Amino acid sequence: MKISALFLLLALQVSATNYAQGKINLNATNTTISEVLKEIESQSSYRFNYSNDILPAQKLISIEAKNADISSVLTKVFEGLPVSWKIVEKNNIVLTPNLIEIIHGKILNDKGEPLEGASVTIKGSLVGAVSLNDGTFTINAKPDDILIISRVGYASIEVKVGSQTMISIVLSNTENKMDEVVVVGYGVQKKVNLTGSVATITNKMVEGRPMTSISAGLAGLLPGVYIRQQTGLPGGDGASIRVRGVGTLNNASPMVLVDGVESSMNDINPDDIANISVLKDAASAAIYGSKAANGVILITTKKGKKGKPVVTLSTNIGQQKATRLPEYLSSADYATLYNEALKFEGKSLKFSDDDIKKFRDGSDPYGHPNTDWLGMLYSGSGFQNINTVSISGASEYVNYMTSVNYMNQQGIIKHTGKNQYGGRANITITPSKWIETSANVSFTRENQEQPNNAYVGGGLDQIIRQVNRIAPWITYKKQDGTYGTISDGNPIAWIDQGAQINRLRNFFLGIGSVTIRPFAGFSLKGLASLKTFTEDNNELNKEIQYNPNKYHGPTKMNQVNTADERQVGEIIANYIKDFGSHNIAAMAGYHSELYKYKTTNAYRQNFPSNDLTDLNGGATDGMQNGGYTRELAMISYFGRINYAFAGKYLLEFNIRRDGSSRFQPLNRWGNFPSVSAGWRISQETFFEPVKDYINDLKLRVSWGKLGNQDALSSYYPTIPVLNLGQDYPFNSKINSGAAVVNAANASLSWEAATTKGVGLDISLMRKLNLTIDYYDRLTTGIIMTIPSPETFALNNFIDNVGKMSNKGVELNAQYNEKFGELEFSFGGNIAYNKNKILELAGQNEIISGLNIRRIGESIDAFYGYKTEGIFKTDAEAAAVNNKLYNSGTFKAGDLKYVDANGDGVVDAKDRVVLGNSVPSVNFGFNISASYKNIDLLAILNGTMGGYGYMNFDAVGGINGDAQKPAKLWMDRWTPENPNATVPRVRTGINGPNMPQTNTLSYWLRSSNYLRLKNIQLGYNFANNFLKEKGISNARIYVSSQNTFTITKFLKGWDPEAPSGRGSAYPVVMVNSIGLNISF
Repeated sequence: MKISALFLLLALQVSATNYAQGKINLNATNTTISEVLKEIESQSSYRFNYSNDILPAQKLISIEAKNADISSVLTKVFEGLPVSWKIVEKNNIVLTPNLIEIIHGKILNDKGEPLEGASVTIKGSLVGAVSLNDGTFTINAKPDDILIISRVGYASIEVKVGSQTMISIVLSNTENKMDEVVVVGYGVQKKVNLTGSVATITNKMVEGRPMTSISAGLAGLLPGVYIRQQTGLPGGDGASIRVRGVGTLNNASPMVLVDGVESSMNDINPDDIANISVLKDAASAAIYGSKAANGVILITTKKGKKGKPVVTLSTNIGQQKATRLPEYLSSADYATLYNEALKFEGKSLKFSDDDIKKFRDGSDPYGHPNTDWLGMLYSGSGFQNINTVSISGASEYVNYMTSVNYMNQQGIIKHTGKNQYGGRANITITPSKWIETSANVSFTRENQEQPNNAYVGGGLDQIIRQVNRIAPWITYKKQDGTYGTISDGNPIAWIDQGAQINRLRNFFLGIGSVTIRPFAGFSLKGLASLKTFTEDNNELNKEIQYNPNKYHGPTKMNQVNTADERQVGEIIANYIKDFGSHNIAAMAGYHSELYKYKTTNAYRQNFPSNDLTDLNGGATDGMQNGGYTRELAMISYFGRINYAFAGKYLLEFNIRRDGSSRFQPLNRWGNFPSVSAGWRISQETFFEPVKDYINDLKLRVSWGKLGNQDALSSYYPTIPVLNLGQDYPFNSKINSGAAVVNAANASLSWEAATTKGVGLDISLMRKLNLTIDYYDRLTTGIIMTIPSPETFALNNFIDNVGKMSNKGVELNAQYNEKFGELEFSFGGNIAYNKNKILELAGQNEIISGLNIRRIGESIDAFYGYKTEGIFKTDAEAAAVNNKLYNSGTFKAGDLKYVDANGDGVVDAKDRVVLGNSVPSVNFGFNISASYKNIDLLAILNGTMGGYGYMNFDAVGGINGDAQKPAKLWMDRWTPENPNATVPRVRTGINGPNMPQTNTLSYWLRSSNYLRLKNIQLGYNFANNFLKEKGISNARIYVSSQNTFTITKFLKGWDPEAPSGRGSAYPVVMVNSIGLNISF
């Protein structure tokens, strides 16, 4: 009896426990949700509280549950429905709508000032946004989502959305930089989750600087990115960019995408840019496959904000001048050197003492002039004006940003300049929570002009070269008004004559997309884009009668019209899912691309007048015309999987499969995979004791394979192509013909670059952030030209026969600090890179001009004779003349050539590698500070390990009217100056001391430099003053670009200018004042 009672008591207790805990048993088919909830209430103590309009009345569900807990049952009941539930007071379950809303917010610092560039992400997902310059942002989120807000220099915080649609957030100035979101290929990622190497900058480093091209403005800001601005020519001042050095013998320029579509860096207005990301390693760039071997630059343009429309006006007025100009000898000094050289050579002197006196005192300006050719050439105004007006805003359903811009840039050489105007419209429409449409459209029209010379070929380069050559004792104009000249013309007369090169360019980029989100965590995006470019290039050479004895002509006109078009279609699917501590993000996509190119040209000469410049005004005799079209197509499939466990173990896989019309079917497709992993060591339990000092520590490793199809300049390299114009005589007349002239290689394939790397991200004391990277890239199958056998009777063909390695180390540091109202940050980066040729089409070396490509050496190294000082006496020279040089012509003051191989004779076998034009080290620093309403920004950049070679156009020589010496010759060797740094003078441009006779180490100069790239001081007007005037924000600033340069390079020549330096338009310094106003 007692045992029976005990079992009865236990049974009742178990039943009561099951009832209290709500164990549910269901087997319902095609039942309404409300009926299922009633059944749950009947089986348990749970009671539901909700409004009837929350549940879809017509929705029928089927569900089966056996002894299940309430959480698992309700998850099945509300799967795919916009309903959230929460248990309160143990047994009450509250149902609420779970709708995705457009959340608008504003992020401020602890002084109440807007914070630009802050990252806003939804916790547990890859959805993110970035705050604009007024601190505002928009993001699609659910009421139960948690937003993570972070920014460089500020502590990150978490905010639950709840019922808020407008959120105001204040960040304090102690943060971990690695919490920010960065743009990557086809999406965004939190920086803490990155396993690849990505460098980023925000528009803070871009806006307000007097930049006529964005590429040149990035110098010094991105670790491992070498940017070289070789000219300041209006319309041609875009810089060359190399990401992690040079890994190919062919095109090494990175791929550039604007808002996800391949484009050009210099087609975009800097004021429209929100942020820039550079994908540097294979792990981050593999998603772009065959175009990503040289790195990828992603540019994201701005969007609008919630609230009333914001009108922003930006204007900048500046003055350009050359950073450095060459310095040449006056007529008197040149005449003195000329006589000296003639005396050394035992010849009669050319100038008397009276001639030299008149050159020096200017008493006979026509008979003995001292013409300042450089002063006349560089007499352009150098004025530039850059303006942008934008309107942006957002409502519940629409986000928009529109802008128009105008730039007028007049060169420092007369008749050089660029006028450019353009516009942009970025519009996103979200008519419902599950669909989003967007359109980004931009247009730029650019008109460039340059003076031209009097004969075909050379253009502005020839004008500059001629100015650097023509002797100062040649008069610009004679007393009778006719021009003075040398055999190939008067360069200032060409400018006076008004011969021009005009280029009219039009850029258009249109992007449209539709994104649907049918259920939580999944999105499907369709994108279509069209990019077009047209250029009308007109080159006019005008006839000129310098004087009765000298003429250049006739007038000639050459017109070249080009057009290209790129059509792209993409479908991209994304899925994100959390499983407890596991986070998975997957992306898959399809890409199709069609590229078309067309060019036509026409030429005529013998125009009846220089004022008649329509093409049909020229004579038909000798007229020419031509043209051709080209097409390329590509299809791609790509995907990515990201996995994170517990926020500390990270793994990423990327794959892209590209098919290109450039190759034959067997080699048409290429696979480009990558894998990378990260370990956030700072998240481990054992790291807790030091986490107050080392806030974040992440180790990254990566491997990937990329391709380079842009190494090919030919569109059809694998098939025989007919060449028209192969005319032949037959039946007593010339007949039109066509023939195959180039050898085709059907087995040609991609260049392949395999990269492995390791990196470390460190955050110290929430103030100092460090990133260290090492990479090792091996490029195989490099495309090179191979001579065809003579029996082929065809031109050379191309094949995958080269191989080279490229290794380097990068360090990036950022420090942020605040003392009261003073805030400042300091950033620095330095990168070392070394490339080496490993295979060279079966050859050991290829010599071309100044350079050599040799196995075991860096690409395009300078190659020539090493010199070691100057012979101080004739006896010293005579002792080695016959032994070494076999010439007997060397005397005191000549350069000593080194017998490098020690065989007793100096000849071609003694040439050695002298240096490289590409520096092995590049670095940059940036400093920003603000105190109350005053702000300061300074950017410096520089290089080490590079060299430049000075040819005779740069250093000059003793060659009569057609040459003039640079001032460096004033320290030449003479018997009175035996310790001179420059060899003795000789007549003529050739000779063993001159740079064009042989490539000599003496004329190779270190191009190491440190440059203040930009310094800017600004003042923000007080808010209360602005509000009275209806202005929300106003800032005035002064700025200087390329302000000063520290270098040991040859005086008068910029270290970034190309080797040779005889015809390069100078790099310019720009001093300006600007104003930014928002209404």
